[in-house]
Amino acid sequence: MKVVIVATRKEDAKPEEFAPHLEEEANTALRMYRDEFVREIYNRTDGKGAILVLEADDEDHAKRLVGELPLAKLGLLSFEIYGTKPYRGIVAHVK
Repeated sequence: MKVVIVATRKEDAKPEEFAPHLEEEANTALRMYRDEFVREIYNRTDGKGAILVLEADDEDHAKRLVGELPLAKLGLLSFEIYGTKPYRGIVAHVK
């Protein structure tokens, strides 16, 4: 199932709290991409985090996957997690 994740940086965290961990964060995200869990990843235009599209068994699996990110482990990110299903308008017209 595709799961959309909206990651938000901890509001009161300073940039210097993030800086030492950004390379490890990128490496972890790229590994997840290679392992075909992360399908798409974007920086948010407001600079407050990222948006990821994951391939996961369910929303709990997606939560466990993003929990592996170094910034998540440090408590520097929070997540909104949205499971998806096919849009009913497309499904109805494809048949």
